[in-house]
Amino acid sequence: MIFASIQRLTRVRLLMVTLSALAMVAASLVAGTGSTRAQAPLRMADQIVDTAGVFSSTDHDEIADAIDRLYNDRRIQMWVVYVDSFDGLTAADWARQTESLSEFGDRDVLLAVATRDKSYRLTTPEAIDELTQDEINAIATDTLVPDLKRSAWAASALDTVTAVDDASATDDSHTAAIIMGVIVVLLVLGGGAFAFLRRRRRTEQAEAVDDLRESSDSLTVDQLSEQPLDVLHAWSREVLTDTDNAVKTSADELQLAIDEFGDADAAPFTAALAAAQRVLASSFALRQRLDDKVAETPDEQRSMLVQIITACSDADALLDEQVEKFDAMRNLLINAEDRLDELTRRRVEISARVPQTEATLTELTDRHGGAVIASISGNVELARQQLQFAEDSTDQGREAVALPAGRQGPVVADIRSAEGALETAAKLLDAIDSADDTIGRARDGLAPLIADVTAAVAEAQQLPDAPADLVAAVEKARVALATAESEAETDPLGSFAGLSDADADLAEKLGAAHDAADKVARTTQLVTNALETAEAKTQAAADFIETRRGAIGSVARTRLSRAQQLGSEAVGLADADPEAALEKARRASRSADEALMAAQNDVVAWTEQQRGEDAARPATGFDTGAVLTGILVDSVLRGSSRGGSWERAGMGGYSAGGRSPGSYGGSSSSGRIGTGGRF
Repeated sequence: MIFASIQRLTRVRLLMVTLSALAMVAASLVAGTGSTRAQAPLRMADQIVDTAGVFSSTDHDEIADAIDRLYNDRRIQMWVVYVDSFDGLTAADWARQTESLSEFGDRDVLLAVATRDKSYRLTTPEAIDELTQDEINAIATDTLVPDLKRSAWAASALDTVTAVDDASATDDSHTAAIIMGVIVVLLVLGGGAFAFLRRRRRTEQAEAVDDLRESSDSLTVDQLSEQPLDVLHAWSREVLTDTDNAVKTSADELQLAIDEFGDADAAPFTAALAAAQRVLASSFALRQRLDDKVAETPDEQRSMLVQIITACSDADALLDEQVEKFDAMRNLLINAEDRLDELTRRRVEISARVPQTEATLTELTDRHGGAVIASISGNVELARQQLQFAEDSTDQGREAVALPAGRQGPVVADIRSAEGALETAAKLLDAIDSADDTIGRARDGLAPLIADVTAAVAEAQQLPDAPADLVAAVEKARVALATAESEAETDPLGSFAGLSDADADLAEKLGAAHDAADKVARTTQLVTNALETAEAKTQAAADFIETRRGAIGSVARTRLSRAQQLGSEAVGLADADPEAALEKARRASRSADEALMAAQNDVVAWTEQQRGEDAARPATGFDTGAVLTGILVDSVLRGSSRGGSWERAGMGGYSAGGRSPGSYGGSSSSGRIGTGGRF
């Protein structure tokens, strides 16, 4: 277990900034397969392109009016394209090629949706200073995806254009006019001046965060509260990410200690970890409140941000208190050769699983398509990289053991690196096996669920003078039934989830027509279905984030924490209050969807950045799989690194160290940022 200070991550940040120039893309997400009307990337002649045929003439006019308002208000040009399929490309690749063919400039925003692939991409130039990556993510999460999920195609485009307009607004119209005037002048003088101002603003914020990081040991709460809000927001996200990495790494090493020494000897460390996890969960809850649609006042934001930062410091302190005792219990230099031999046996054991798991993945891909299993599509290759990293680490460990006494310290780093890599490899393979089981259960449960919903629809149709909300629920159920019947084989899990949600809506509207006994029995079944769906979605998001945490930011982690909290509450209420349990389980599923989407966006952004830097990157033996999965970060968090060791140091103050994965996030070299995924 790490039980080490997050302060050490300041050093990690410096290390990773250097290594980022060497890293290559380790994995990329797989897009949906082509459909009967696939659309190749195109040069957009009009600002609204609808080859999918989902917009009526009225829809087209309303979207066009919104696009015109956006341009008149913000001088931003919005381009909207809805197609059946992205022609076998990832949403990011399709959008990138379309942007290039269309010669988009630094005020052009693209919304691309593949209705049959159930995939989308929303991108904007970095030069639009009003639209940050967080704001683009929020538009997708809160506005675009909910509309896409219910096949409200026209609403998804119209609402997204409006959301871009709102996000681009400033609080003061006079300030907005001045800024627009400056932009016009700068555009006349040359776009480079505007880009310079934007870079300078970002640099100033980054420098402010760096200054905060350096002075964190001596800061008081009052001094922390005096920091600008944008700096506190950035700092809180960084601290949350670092603390989450520290807690997860602690949990990994604690399990190894329990396996070796038993629950009793590890009890003090288990208690410390549990306390740190509770504190971290409360910090994620605060971050979720800041991210939701309810706007807090600046003073409320400041108070909540300070609470997040100080709570993360408390969580770290809880772990730090146990460092020396834990290291004394788990002295890796003792019997190091035996430990290395055991790691070799473990590596061989996990390696033997790869062929069968790879066959399972191939079968899942052939049966369901790459888009359905995108979150696990790269797991086998990533597992192979972890196994190779573990082998390299054990080899270096044996070299260190052979050194004279007093010079064997690096073996500790090598053992821990190998342990982390092997654990990650096993989790990557487990996720594929788990997906196979989950899809199988969904397939088995789909037929009776279809029968239940069909019966409920028939019952609703027999009711005279049905209210509007019941009519809407019936229509939603019909759409879900049609989807389930057509995609039962290709996407049973998605069909089960969509049908379960529609079933719950319909049951709620039909509730008044049922007697008490029927209602209880029906609600119990709905809760069972909702809990199974929430569990499957939360586990999928957790597996993806855990095995790629080197590239995952705070948004995905916050949404995952929320999903886990809601799921736990739903389980606790299942018997006493089934209706409340049903509502929480459905919210857990939505939060898990948001977590996975945000995590996939983080990995896509990391991947695109590395792809854009390939030409400038020298050949190297550096293991990028260790970066993406977080193993390299973990080895430093654990108090050592390959080739040496870090000095353990207390955290102090109210801060965490720098977030090393930040070196891999952000936009590609094209100068555009964006988000995308499945819906």
